[in-house]
Amino acid sequence: MNIQGISGASAWFDVAKKTGTFSTTVPAQTPASARSSDTASISGAARDRLMQEIASQSARSATPSTPSTPAVASFDTDKGSVELNIDDYFSASPQKPFAELPPLLMPSQQNIDALSSHISNVFPKFLSDHGISSAPASISYDSMGQAVFPADYPYTEQLKKALDETPSMARKLMTVVGMTDAKNALDEGVKFQQEYTNAQSQNALGAVIAKYGSLLSGQSSTSPVSLLFSEDGRMQNTRNV
Repeated sequence: MNIQGISGASAWFDVAKKTGTFSTTVPAQTPASARSSDTASISGAARDRLMQEIASQSARSATPSTPSTPAVASFDTDKGSVELNIDDYFSASPQKPFAELPPLLMPSQQNIDALSSHISNVFPKFLSDHGISSAPASISYDSMGQAVFPADYPYTEQLKKALDETPSMARKLMTVVGMTDAKNALDEGVKFQQEYTNAQSQNALGAVIAKYGSLLSGQSSTSPVSLLFSEDGRMQNTRNV
């Protein structure tokens, strides 16, 4: 069967079948010489709709699918500067498993910034995928490592459940907090060393030691770290709470 303006009878049939815009009629008493093919009738408006549908299908098939771009960043590690796929690194089952223990992320500002930027990019979609309309103003962690949200945040239970179901995201958030906390402690140690070195008397030394007593006892005097978010889920920065 050949219909002018439509190439490929099978393609046309598939489209026409979907739209219900064609009719096939076979006369009750058709001479044998005329029964070699069916006849089809189609209105001008229906033909236009069919042509639009075929053009749309052709455009879709001609447009290549765009694969998601892996989140890759350079991190300071115990093995030097390493390019890491962030999703793979924090996944329990990475697409390309490490042949040995994965590199250990160092608590550097570069690492904190790289992971914070990644979270800022993916957290809005994470919230949307779990039906959560807005992000908490902040996320901090208690001494047991449990996420703590503002008391007035209306989606606390939903977000806790979402993080439980997506441990990779939970690990990313906790890692930013952990690295920031460790960096703060290291910065505090540097300040102590500088002040101790610059002390010009025993009284000055005693004052420095007293000031950093908690650090010298193995505890940081810095406050716990909290992650700050905009309402749409963009990570803003960190702060001490």
